[in-house]
Amino acid sequence: MIFFCGSQKGSCINCGQCKDLVPINKKHEELYNLYTAVTGFGFLQIDLSNDDHMKDDWNQTCNVMLREFDWYIGFVFDYAGYDFDELIFPGNNKELVFNEIKISIDKDVPVLALFGTTYQWVLITGYDDNGTLYGFDGSQGYWGKPAASPAGYDENGMFIMPDWYEKGGHAFTLGKKKKPAVTIQDVFMRGIKIMESMKEKKFYSNTVDFMLNDENFENLNDDELLKMRDRISGWIGQPIDQRAMLGYAVNPLRAGKEPHKEVIALNEINRLCWTSHDVLWIAWRGIGEYMGGDKLDWAKGLKNRAIRRMLVDCFAFVRDHDEYMLEELRKGFI
Repeated sequence: MIFFCGSQKGSCINCGQCKDLVPINKKHEELYNLYTAVTGFGFLQIDLSNDDHMKDDWNQTCNVMLREFDWYIGFVFDYAGYDFDELIFPGNNKELVFNEIKISIDKDVPVLALFGTTYQWVLITGYDDNGTLYGFDGSQGYWGKPAASPAGYDENGMFIMPDWYEKGGHAFTLGKKKKPAVTIQDVFMRGIKIMESMKEKKFYSNTVDFMLNDENFENLNDDELLKMRDRISGWIGQPIDQRAMLGYAVNPLRAGKEPHKEVIALNEINRLCWTSHDVLWIAWRGIGEYMGGDKLDWAKGLKNRAIRRMLVDCFAFVRDHDEYMLEELRKGFI
């Protein structure tokens, strides 16, 4: 399986540096990064001052924002070059939905789905004759426990969901292969529109202003300080993750290419994304993330103007880098 290697700046040559190399895992990472860009997640911002943005985790907020922006699922399938069918339940008959999922699984094609009312995407990979669905929901690693809890997990870490229909949701089955209707240039053109929308709504600027306002911090009790620390940490998590993945995504797109305006723009996008990522780790450490100790002790630091000023400087730096990134995208793709 061919996949991109950052060290080689090209395809893997089995040099041996990755001692426990599992090619399909590396390919999965490459595709994850690519589709962070294609979906538009990698270009989004969220607003720390907005209670609606911060009441859930950033993954939920970003899915809602993207769905409000456009029909990103259709855009992604047009890029991948596949027809697809959307199955909504309980709107559709349970037997019909289950049969369509079963047909796909029997063709060794997993089904993309979400259960309940929260955007937590899963892959349905199996079923049984009793109508139970099985699959992977990310709970064994990065994403944590899903809101739509399964009945349990099997020995392979797959969820067991007998009541999937009652929980409600959406499932997307892959259709016939077709000529892609969306190019990588379209992906970055759409990314420009997303970033322009974020800038117009001042999500990052609002965040900086929120941090600069002493009234948001001075009179907080211990519980409120802890909630504020967690809120700020959750906000930091979005650009740390999504800008890093976007930075990774451009590597195969620019490696070994002759320098022209698109490649030059991608070079800058990579640099800006990773600098934002690294600066935000300073902010994360400043509020105790991955530092150990009592989180309340870290939270109390938010009453210290010097600490908060450091956080503000990091956030303003990332805001400015997003503006630079938008400028580079316009130069490269307009």
